[in-house]
Amino acid sequence: MPNAKNTYSLKGFISRFSDEETCREYLAKIRWRGKPRCHQCGNNKNNYKYNHRPTYKCSNCGTQFRATTGTVFANTKIPLSDWFLAIKLIACTKKSMSSYQLAKELGITQKSAWYMETNIRVMLGNKEYKNMLNGITEVDEVYMVRDVTKVTKQGHGTNKMKVLGLRQRNSEIKPPGEIRITIVNKVDSKTLHPIIIDNVKVGSWLMSDEWRAYNNLEGYFKRGVVNHSRRHYVDGDFHTNNIEGAWSHLRKLISGTHHRPTPEHLQKYLDEFEFRYNHRKKSLECIFKQAVKQSDIHTTHATIRQNLRPLANNPKRSKK
Repeated sequence: MPNAKNTYSLKGFISRFSDEETCREYLAKIRWRGKPRCHQCGNNKNNYKYNHRPTYKCSNCGTQFRATTGTVFANTKIPLSDWFLAIKLIACTKKSMSSYQLAKELGITQKSAWYMETNIRVMLGNKEYKNMLNGITEVDEVYMVRDVTKVTKQGHGTNKMKVLGLRQRNSEIKPPGEIRITIVNKVDSKTLHPIIIDNVKVGSWLMSDEWRAYNNLEGYFKRGVVNHSRRHYVDGDFHTNNIEGAWSHLRKLISGTHHRPTPEHLQKYLDEFEFRYNHRKKSLECIFKQAVKQSDIHTTHATIRQNLRPLANNPKRSKK
């Protein structure tokens, strides 16, 4: 067995999670912390485990369940060790991995690899593990190409896919600022305001450019605006450089690995990027552990298709 320092390197990871029993024990430990919980009634007291099969029986309602019940790993013939390695390759690598490459790495069909990747992306986008952004938050929108064969307009009138992003600035309490990304149908105030209010703590500072859809939010947030149309990009702490830096990473990910995602699946790629970006400063062990923890979400092909999300420090202004 590899030492603790190298357990989550690729070589050490494969050595540790090579058999199904080890993977099931790890999943049970992350999900239940030593107290198996029934997925039907929620009981976690005196649940019985069978001796010769990895199944539990609820002492309250009599339901039988496993460590994989109610997760993305349920009802699949793919070994749990392959699922764990896929999570490791997708969640812990900087530029993600295509289903074709994952199929080669795991020795499975591309269809199975696509199924695994889709479920893992839904898992990484689990909303239950997302907190409100606070402090100083930057907001901006980006436009992604739907079809490179079509001529598209520029600016807010484009027919590209519209994506809204919110990025919390680094702070002493939480140095790696988190990001929230969602597809939107329009970039007007009626669409953007509810998403911003649902994701940013009221009373925080909100930094944006001059786009009119961000107006009339002063009742909820303290505002900072920079006018990009006049080449005004930074005014002390008033800027949107952090969210624009995140857009740069996202564009490279999409163009370099996924190329031209369709509107139907784009949100899942954004969820994957969001998870990786929010955990970029953590160790491989913490990233993998958090990803497995978020697997407590059961998905089917039907729910995957419906998984499109519609979705206080004072900054100093420089003196002119």
